[in-house]
Formats: sequence, structure tokens, C-alpha cells
Amino acid sequence: MLDSSRLKSVLLATLVLLAGVLAACEKPVPSQSAITAYFTNPVSPAQNQALQNALVDSLNNASTSVDIAMYNFNLLEVGNALRNARQNGVKVRLVVDSDALDSNLLQQLRREGFEVLGDRRETLMHNKFIVIDRKIVWTGSLNLTYGGLTNDENNLVCIESPELAQRYTEEFNEMFEEDVFGGGEPLGARSALSLNGSDAWLYFSPEDRPSQAIVDRVKQAQTSIDILAYNFTLNDLRDALLEAAHRGLDVRIVFDADQAASTGGEYSTLKNAGLDVRLDGASGLMHHKAIILDRNTVIFGSYNFTRSADLNNDENVLIIDNKELAKQFRQTFERIYSQAQP
Repeated sequence: MLDSSRLKSVLLATLVLLAGVLAACEKPVPSQSAITAYFTNPVSPAQNQALQNALVDSLNNASTSVDIAMYNFNLLEVGNALRNARQNGVKVRLVVDSDALDSNLLQQLRREGFEVLGDRRETLMHNKFIVIDRKIVWTGSLNLTYGGLTNDENNLVCIESPELAQRYTEEFNEMFEEDVFGGGEPLGARSALSLNGSDAWLYFSPEDRPSQAIVDRVKQAQTSIDILAYNFTLNDLRDALLEAAHRGLDVRIVFDADQAASTGGEYSTLKNAGLDVRLDGASGLMHHKAIILDRNTVIFGSYNFTRSADLNNDENVLIIDNKELAKQFRQTFERIYSQAQP
């Protein structure tokens, strides 16, 4: 039998233990990230197939709605998934750049009664996003084309977030229901979102003018900036990178080789200033539009770093503070960087 002093000690220890357990129960356990990134690789058909399979599976699991805003679209496998969804009672709507309406797939889908709207203007409906059941968003640099999937370097990110999906749906409705392209009410940059613990900001152009937010984040970088740039003509971003290099940050940029010499391109200026700038070594397009900051933040979407993307085109860009997402983008950056030409 325990004496009174020992009994008190045991009771006290038990109470302390229970208090710790209760505190642990009250403290929210961080959720697993609902963000999944996929990357194409021209020399890895299996990797490209895995991306397509994941997207098709997501579409096949749709129960109420699929909204697609896509610059170009000819992937038959995705078209068949849309047919299956429609047969299962899912409402399917598509917005595309009018030039894409000539694709055989879109012509056939229109003949079958799918709702497909073109932007009917000279500047681009350059978005590449899909909203499923108003809770899942797919977005990135990938057009739904065979070339984009198999020949080019691209990213496509799946995010489960009703709040993010709502903002994308509002932008989609602005185009599809209100027939407003190239402007409208600012919808993206209202406030930060929380994606299972990761802070995120969504911008649509031209109404949100994403360039300022991008430049501001680059100016706030502390250690490193890695960029994959299909096209790059933004002077303000160029100046921010030059300033970052002057502050001692590790700045690396890989340009698409074909686009580097485009009118107003910043490749030569940055190269001549001594920055670590390379041209991609792939035969297809280096089609990413991505910035990785401090191994913690990723900026990505349909938005090329150009004046046209900022002022004229319909685009979207996400800024997400997420170390795991940054790690995945950086792994792709390192692969492309290692194959690029100094």
C-alpha cells in the first residue's frame, strides 16, 4: 500500500500526464497538404502518362461539374473523360482561345453538344485551369495537347480547396456566363488563402496586374531565386533580379532557347550583367513559367513574365508558400538546369 506522500506524487504525475494529453488533443494536428504537383519530362513517357492518368481519374470521379479554361486542347483521352462525365450527368463547360476551336477534338465535342466558348479577340485566353465539383483545381503551364504532354517541359498542379475553386469558378463564370474577356472585376487578389496550412495568393490578369505581386515577392527573397522562363520581357522583374544578385542572392534562370531572342526579351541583359543564365537544352519547349524563392515559395501558372500577360491576356498565377511544393519544383529546375547551355 502506498504511503500518503508517495500517493500524492503519483496523483500529481498522473494529473500532469493527463494535462499534457488533453493539451495535445486540443492542439490542431497539421493536415497533409492537398497539393499534388506533376511535371512532364520529354524523355520519360511513364512520367507523362502518370500525369495524364491522374487528370483523367480526377475527371472520371467528377460528380457535379467540370469547368475548363484552356488555351489549347486536343488530348483525346481527356476528351473521352469529359464524354464519360457528361454521360454520368456532370455539367461540362469549356472556355478556349478562339484559335483552338479549329482542333478536331473541340469541333467534335461541339457537334456532340458540349458547351464550348471561344474568346473571339486578338489577345489570348491563355489560362490553363480546370475546376472539378467546385472543390478541386488543376492549374499550371500545361495545355491539354499531345505536344505539351510529351514533347515539352510543363507543370500541372492539383489543389483540393473549395475556397480556391470558388475563386477560379468566379473567373470562369466571368468569361463563360458574362462573356467578359481581358478584364472585369478583380477577383483573385482579395486576400490570402490557406491551403491546409500553406499561405497562397491567386491573381488573374489583366485585372489583378500580377507583375507587382511577383516583383514584390522577388524583392523579399533572402537567399535564392530559381526561375524557369518560357518568355520573359518584364523590365520590373529584370530589375528586381539584378538587385537581388547585387544583394548577394543566388539567382539562376533557365530560358526557353527559342524565346530567349524574342523582341524585348531579357536574356541578353541578364546574361551580360553576370547572372547565372542558361538556355534550355531540350528539343521541345521549356514551357514552364515558374519562380522558386528561398526553397519555400513557388510562383506558377499560365502567366509568362511578359507585358502581354500582365496587360492583355486572360491568365492566372498562384503564389504558394509550401516547402514540399518548392522542393518538387526545384527538383525539376535542377534537372532542366543541368541540361541547359551556359
